[in-house]
Amino acid sequence: MTEQYEIKIQGELDPQWSDWFAGLALTHPAGNMTLLSGPLPDQSALHGILERIRDLNLKLISVVCVAPLPTDSD
Repeated sequence: MTEQYEIKIQGELDPQWSDWFAGLALTHPAGNMTLLSGPLPDQSALHGILERIRDLNLKLISVVCVAPLPTDSD
């Protein structure tokens, strides 16, 4: 089931990194912070994003599952 996530990291990443983070939107809601937000298809995709954050040695602030997205069967 696809779910909507918001992932906050310390530092300001350029929005061009969006493709590297599975197409998540990159915004800067507060000073020196980046918010990655958007749908991810499953937990495996979420773990892939978290591994990339780790590999870039970025500080993870929070991960929030905002809500599951409706499916055709809903």
